[in-house]
Amino acid sequence: MDKCDFELVEQIMTSGGLVEAYGREVVAHPVPEYGKDDGKMDPREYFIRSAIYAFQKSVPMKFSIAGLRQTTKTYCLDMCTKEIEEDSFEIEVKGRPVKVFTYCLAGKTEEMPAMIYVHGGSFMASKAEFYKEPCRYVAEDLGCKIFNVEYSLAPENIYPAAIEDICGVIAYIYENASSFGIDKEKIGIFGDSAGANLALAAILDNKSEAKISYAGLFYPCVDLFSQDKLYDWSLDMYNIADEQRELIESRLQLGRADGNGNNELMANILMAYSGGKYEEVKRNPDVSPIYADLSAMPYTGVFTAEFDGLRIQAEYYSCLLDKAGVPNEHIRYNGVSHAFLDYFGILPQAQASLLEMCEQLRKVWNIKG
Repeated sequence: MDKCDFELVEQIMTSGGLVEAYGREVVAHPVPEYGKDDGKMDPREYFIRSAIYAFQKSVPMKFSIAGLRQTTKTYCLDMCTKEIEEDSFEIEVKGRPVKVFTYCLAGKTEEMPAMIYVHGGSFMASKAEFYKEPCRYVAEDLGCKIFNVEYSLAPENIYPAAIEDICGVIAYIYENASSFGIDKEKIGIFGDSAGANLALAAILDNKSEAKISYAGLFYPCVDLFSQDKLYDWSLDMYNIADEQRELIESRLQLGRADGNGNNELMANILMAYSGGKYEEVKRNPDVSPIYADLSAMPYTGVFTAEFDGLRIQAEYYSCLLDKAGVPNEHIRYNGVSHAFLDYFGILPQAQASLLEMCEQLRKVWNIKG
């Protein structure tokens, strides 16, 4: 697949309007080139998702961890224009080895902000290295040091192992800030999907002296239970063109809280993540942050996809941040679906969302562009 044209990225960032979600305004960016919100996917997204969906229909499979791991892949491209220095180190957390990959601009000698990245994959799949390119891109654009965490996966390492790993990394980089060349007062965290959930959980469970000053949440899962009817969930809340309805509805299964979707998928994820302790943990604040006291949360950026079942719970979460007095920005990218960062460099929405996160961070940390 070809790299996206940066003009498309600029179109996204400079266009769009405000829509209402749960009584608050959300920035909604239209599909570039077309600029219409007609219930259709971005043509690039449609090309990718229709091919995957056709394969899934031809070879139907029941949920399995092995299958999830085999099919969880990314197709990210290098979009950097400058040399990026890469390294790695390993720490031990409760007897578990935790590898961390680092990225920063080559030759940078002044003290840098730090961003910790937590990848998605339903708590059971994917790898930190799959998201190397988005991490390198943020390191270049923001002039920061990225710490990309290879946390322990379930079910071999059940809750709260992954959270403990991330908290261990937070503490380690804070305690060794001078050797990493980072400003310990400017530490943020970002993650996508399950990784966004773990990023929030790590902020809630962080016992170190490090203060996380920013959270970037990309299509986050903030309610793993999704059955308490804390918020409305209806297909009517999605604008779907009839000719793409089957495909788009297939992308709305995660977090579907109307009782009509594939809730077995969410239950299987939580069962594997919790080691079978579904009932005991389903409302734990560091499992479903929608139940947490959010008053101490940092400045938060929420980046959602129009055609994602998790979009609605993420919008509700932003309202909870408002009620808790936490400054936050919520941006929706129309025409795309869950996991659009997996196609960084191909889908312009992926690149635009990272750039908009970097803009938020410049404001939070008062650093120049």
